[in-house]
Amino acid sequence: MTFKKIKTLKALRKCLKKTLPEKVSQVLESYEAFSGREVPEDAKGFSAHHSACKSAVIHAETLLKLARWSEDDLPSASAEAPADDVLALLNEARAELDGFNDDED
Repeated sequence: MTFKKIKTLKALRKCLKKTLPEKVSQVLESYEAFSGREVPEDAKGFSAHHSACKSAVIHAETLLKLARWSEDDLPSASAEAPADDVLALLNEARAELDGFNDDED
């Protein structure tokens, strides 16, 4: 997909509507694979691992916001919330990260 050729928001929305579901899935799969790795025991490695996990969660959240924006044909109430299963996954990831941050203190 080349964004330089897209000249209107309507065209951008249409393009994103087609491509974002796969991108969100890729980010979530990547997050699951990375977060499942053994967490380094040294402070620097531990911090880097958890920072990377946080970045992946934020990346997924951002893509989901774009996906909601691209779904212009949805009623406004539905457009404000991601699918329940994706939201549950993000909440679970946040809870895990919060738990790891508590361990750092």
